[in-house]
Amino acid sequence: MIDPKSLRDIHFFSDLNDEELNVVSKVLREKDFKIGTTVFKEGEDGQSLYVIKRGEVKACKETPEGDLLTLTLHKDGDIFGEMSFLDSRPRSATIVAIADTKVYVLEKTDFETLVDNHPRLIYKMLKSVVFNIHSIVRGMNARYLEMINYMWGRRR
Repeated sequence: MIDPKSLRDIHFFSDLNDEELNVVSKVLREKDFKIGTTVFKEGEDGQSLYVIKRGEVKACKETPEGDLLTLTLHKDGDIFGEMSFLDSRPRSATIVAIADTKVYVLEKTDFETLVDNHPRLIYKMLKSVVFNIHSIVRGMNARYLEMINYMWGRRR
């Protein structure tokens, strides 16, 4: 079991009270990835949500030539894998550790058990997931507008 106190300093769990941290700590498991290790590949089935305790990973898409193009970096306290975790569709990107990384892993089956038994806890966790997704979308929108302005000027 993971020490609930160790979750207190991670942003994803910051809204949870001590009792909720205790509940979550019982279903999380720790996993280590050495630098250069692929956590998962684009197109794989995904039933796990990852929370970075320590380290850094990059999210990549494969080019037609087979190279990995970095989309974004995730560091201490960030989450990844949330899209497939929630919608049960294949992974949308490849995740590679770019530093020795320790993560907490939440499996979908454990999450669904929490939904039934701790709905307020799930509300708080989903709020954090939605905030994360909104941050990604806002960043993409800003980059898209920068690209449009660069390509066609400010008239459009």
